[in-house]
Amino acid sequence: MSQSKNHPDDVPASASHAIYTIETVERITHISKDQIVLYYQYGLVSPVQATEKEILFDEDAIHKLRQIAFLLSEYGINHQGLKQFVSLMDEVERLREEVRFLRQKL
Repeated sequence: MSQSKNHPDDVPASASHAIYTIETVERITHISKDQIVLYYQYGLVSPVQATEKEILFDEDAIHKLRQIAFLLSEYGINHQGLKQFVSLMDEVERLREEVRFLRQKL
């Protein structure tokens, strides 16, 4: 499997703790606000804050949205498949953090 030059992991992770409005996330990711809201409603991406007037996202959410866009464009994965993928990626990240913690204890 070859890696596309637009793969989300090709973008370096930011050390920033910035918070973005949905309009800004739309510009950054090129994903429509309606799609972002739909992904939020499906539980694929979590905002840092959601009210009736505003939904705010962080860098982690932007990274997840880029992964979702990549999977849709490269592999045509449906929403149920995306939900499974996001769940697995969350578990992988949790396990990575656990391994880092355990390595620091040694």
